[in-house]
Amino acid sequence: MVEIRYGEQYEVADLAGQTVSEAREQFRDEFGIPDKARAKLNGSKIKGSTEMDTVLNDDDKVSFAVAKSRAPFMVGALLLALAATGGVFAFGFINASTTLTGASVSDYNFAEVSDNTTGIANIEWSGHGYYKGTVGAVVGESLPQPIFNIDTASSGYTGDLVVTVTIGNADALAKYYRVLALKLDMATPDGNMMDINESGANNTADWVMLTLDNGSVSMFPGGTANTCTVRVKSGFYITHVKPHGSGWGSGSNPQPDLFCEVAQR
Repeated sequence: MVEIRYGEQYEVADLAGQTVSEAREQFRDEFGIPDKARAKLNGSKIKGSTEMDTVLNDDDKVSFAVAKSRAPFMVGALLLALAATGGVFAFGFINASTTLTGASVSDYNFAEVSDNTTGIANIEWSGHGYYKGTVGAVVGESLPQPIFNIDTASSGYTGDLVVTVTIGNADALAKYYRVLALKLDMATPDGNMMDINESGANNTADWVMLTLDNGSVSMFPGGTANTCTVRVKSGFYITHVKPHGSGWGSGSNPQPDLFCEVAQR
């Protein structure tokens, strides 16, 4: 394998048997190697005319670099000459300050997040030891159900958002569940599904899966709605075998604690 480097970019590739010229052409576009860049093989400079004849071996290191210009030193010498021979010089203040107006501080956040107690109350499930079941809604209700409200109406913010939902008590849930998965999406106030995967359209692919193995998921809602909700579309679970004795053990909690964070992006 041969190491190819240009600036901060480098890659190890199977180039043994190829020439330095062929390596340059292969990585010219990927690394942006200019024609004037000089090549070095294992730290030794290679003339441009010999790149086509220099064959690479395993463990070789090829680097490309552009020679630094000496123009700044020439300019410095010219200025020194002017200072020594005299001339006309301008003078004045070398610093100043100003205040940029128009800035203000608001008394509210760009977005507010709250739990949707009605939707949370409409979600339920119960399982026995060593049991497979689904997350559903209470009698008379149906999924999806909202669990978080997101509001940007107060600030008037219309930019892009990233909404991240995280399981906060996965350690406790692991005592009950072998598998726990919640399918989440986002919706406008009228219940229409939102585009959260940046595809440009809201469709059946706009959802994320929150699980014990994947305990944090992010959604990227499109559109300009001032309010929207994070919803539970569905879910399923598999419980552990119930331990012998009176219960699952102290400190266990079968109910997920979810944390929602909204940030600008």
